[in-house]
Amino acid sequence: MAVPCTTTGLHRWWHSRLGGAFARELALVLALLLLYKYGRTLVRDESSTAFHHARELIRFERSLSIFTEAHLQETVLGAVGTGVEWFLNAYYLFAHVVVTAVAFIWLYARHPRVYVRFRRVMIVMTLAGLALHLLYPLAPPRMFPDLGFVDIGRTVGPASYGHGSAYSGFANQFAAMPSLHFGWALAIAWAASLASRRHVRRLAVLHPTITLAAIVLTANHYWLDAVVATMLFGAALAFDRWRVKRITRRTEAGLERRREPASDDAFPVSPTRT
Repeated sequence: MAVPCTTTGLHRWWHSRLGGAFARELALVLALLLLYKYGRTLVRDESSTAFHHARELIRFERSLSIFTEAHLQETVLGAVGTGVEWFLNAYYLFAHVVVTAVAFIWLYARHPRVYVRFRRVMIVMTLAGLALHLLYPLAPPRMFPDLGFVDIGRTVGPASYGHGSAYSGFANQFAAMPSLHFGWALAIAWAASLASRRHVRRLAVLHPTITLAAIVLTANHYWLDAVVATMLFGAALAFDRWRVKRITRRTEAGLERRREPASDDAFPVSPTRT
């Protein structure tokens, strides 16, 4: 009996890059995002430890003369309208997920080789960041109004945390170190620079730039949160380069073995009868 055309079409689609393979990649990305969002809630109740770590970090930033977040927030936001404040909050809340999802889909569909490297960097960086969230809970700057910080997510909106926010119920407000918002933005800009033309590369730089402004000016992160995220990104890049070199060496070794002429031992000659 002939196989229906519909069944044949579905079979071909499922075995194409946009079928089963894409479904598996999508499941991996969703699992990574859920691990990041839900895994860090394990330290949600470590408030005393998180505030202690924050005071230590603030003292350390002061010793480095880089504790400028509150002054910068007051200066910049005092010179702009509430529309800019709302935009920064919205960017912090939505771009982290939306831009990342678009980057995953675009790279998978148009630049599969870059996608593999991008996925590897994102996995390494996210797992390392999640480990730091668990080991070093940190209260964000917006929880220190006595130091001059303003929680503009609460005063202007949209709210990133707490009741009525998009992440209400499973977001961990003490996962400030490192800022994976900034780390993921760096990874997206890096992947876009590998896959795109020059004008797109310049545009891609805007994402980590705006993200850095958003995480600091909304008082959700300290400078050192972004510094540590950059270090994690660098470590993930180093791992990716090591992995690429290793795969390249294996591929070249396999090609060399194929090119080697067969030895006489491979084809023994039968003895000649006299």
